[in-house]
Amino acid sequence: MISKKQHQKILNDLARKNEILPAISDPIFKAIINRCPKYRADLVSRITGVPKEVILNTYAMKNSEYVIDNALERKKTSDVVFGIIDSIINIELNGGYYDGLIERNIAYRAKIQIDLVTKNQDYKKMPKVIQININRFGHFKSKRDILKFKSKDEDGIVETDKFINYHLNLKRIERKYEAGLTLNKLEKELLILTLKKVDEINKLSEGDEELMEVAKNLKDITYDINTVGLYYEDEERKWVENAKIKYHEGLALKKGEKRGLKVGLERGKIETAKTLLKDNIPIAKVVQYTGLSESQIRKLC
Repeated sequence: MISKKQHQKILNDLARKNEILPAISDPIFKAIINRCPKYRADLVSRITGVPKEVILNTYAMKNSEYVIDNALERKKTSDVVFGIIDSIINIELNGGYYDGLIERNIAYRAKIQIDLVTKNQDYKKMPKVIQININRFGHFKSKRDILKFKSKDEDGIVETDKFINYHLNLKRIERKYEAGLTLNKLEKELLILTLKKVDEINKLSEGDEELMEVAKNLKDITYDINTVGLYYEDEERKWVENAKIKYHEGLALKKGEKRGLKVGLERGKIETAKTLLKDNIPIAKVVQYTGLSESQIRKLC
């Protein structure tokens, strides 16, 4: 946790640049979703079609009930999980794409599904599980603003409507905003998560009840020493993780060049993978940055 002196310096720097902490970071995003009921309800309603009043009146926080355990990773919870009258809603904010990200999130949704199955003897009355992925990348080749995934056969027959995934392309909205194009309400509700400049946030939210709720809370969160500490702790963790990966990539390259043999490079990759695993780097990223297969890496665990 940062000290009061560090906290004040951060606030002074933000004030000088007329900025706040952006909600694109996990701890800030979670705080905004939890503190802004009108925004949360309107955002989810526009994505899923569930009436806003239903979300407002039946909301129940569920984050602590669903936790993923992985021996090679720190204990994780999803970004946001809450319940409404007949559904469990899981919102994931994905800042960047890496191999295994989609599978990781599907695995988390599956964990919720398994827990529900064990708790419900009457499967027909089991709540839906809806996962909303807000992606700051364009992984799917589609021009749709909202992609909706269900389990279907080759003829498009839906196997069940109990499990639904949504994907939204935040990067496309950012490009649209930078080009000066008109944004609809949902696009504005997603864009505000990325903005840092107070003037931009004020202009975007002016006269809009849900966006003004977010703007106020972003400012309040920025001046909260606890959330500021979490924000910078999260950013430092990401920086350290990327630095470790780049460092070990460099070592692997040097070892391969020095030996001048394919076997040497392969051994270098294996040693790099071992070191990354010791540093608690997720398996999906070890696969991505070494080129080894997941099965090869799991044998090293």
